Amino acid sequence: MKPMTIKDLANFLKVSPSTVSRALNNHPDISLEVRQRVQQLAEELQFKPNSFAANFRKKQSKIIAVILPKIYRSFIPDVIEGITKKLNKNQYQTLILITEDELDNEVAAIKQCCDMRVDGILLSLSNQTKNLAHLDVCKKLGIPLVLFDNTIENHTFPTVHINDAEAAAKCAQYLNEKKIKRVAAVFGPEELNISKNRKLGFESELDPHIQLDVCFAKDANAAYHFTIDQLQNKQTNAFFGISDEVLLGIITAIKENKLSKKTEVIGFSDGLTMPFLHKQLHYIFHDGKIVGEKAADLILSCIEDDQNKSENIEIDVELFGIEV
Repeated sequence: MKPMTIKDLANFLKVSPSTVSRALNNHPDISLEVRQRVQQLAEELQFKPNSFAANFRKKQSKIIAVILPKIYRSFIPDVIEGITKKLNKNQYQTLILITEDELDNEVAAIKQCCDMRVDGILLSLSNQTKNLAHLDVCKKLGIPLVLFDNTIENHTFPTVHINDAEAAAKCAQYLNEKKIKRVAAVFGPEELNISKNRKLGFESELDPHIQLDVCFAKDANAAYHFTIDQLQNKQTNAFFGISDEVLLGIITAIKENKLSKKTEVIGFSDGLTMPFLHKQLHYIFHDGKIVGEKAADLILSCIEDDQNKSENIEIDVELFGIEV
């Protein structure tokens, strides 16, 4: 059976389709008596408005795309939950696209969003992304775009992320109090803003008398091999990790060398797994739900204002951990 249409309702009631449409939307130009007749029949016949057609006429898709590098651990699911809850309350649907941390896939995802004429895009950059040239098409088409979590410093698109430098500085301050002699700090890809800011904050607060070794690791495996070298050749007894993925590599290497009780580990974590793997872990709690909510708020604001913004939102964080 074909779905009921506005034309069908109009034929039943012997009025025009435009009258039915306005009556369903309680337009004041339509008398109360007609509005009630239309709405009562629509309910009896279980009529559902064609939102796609309505949005097409308004030049809206009511879809906001969320482009992510990967879905890993609980952080990204929390981000998605924070975004979708906020967007659903504002009658927007969410389209999730995964780039597998590859720039080519990110470019293809942006093209798909532009072809669909989504109302807005939330983008967490891949580790391969070094510039934002491929996002120029969004600006030309007037599609609002917000960068979140993995970002690159720019003056074109608004961003949402935690206060990376301040958070990393808190980690350094903690190690200063522990009288550490040598620390190894493992960051993500060097070109990412998240790595630059966390490195800057960490180095700026670390006691200059502490020997610092730095590594830029693309994944847990790279962090693991760097940590093995530090433990075996430099007797490093403290490590800083930029993310749960990096911390996994660090902690795995420490456990293999049976140095858990002798090694301090601090970094950024969702707090769900890593603290159980290494009891000495202290961490900056990176709350994905808050990041998602803030990103959703900002894209909705960009859509509502119908203008390009360059707003930069930083989210404050705290250091967690248990002394054992």
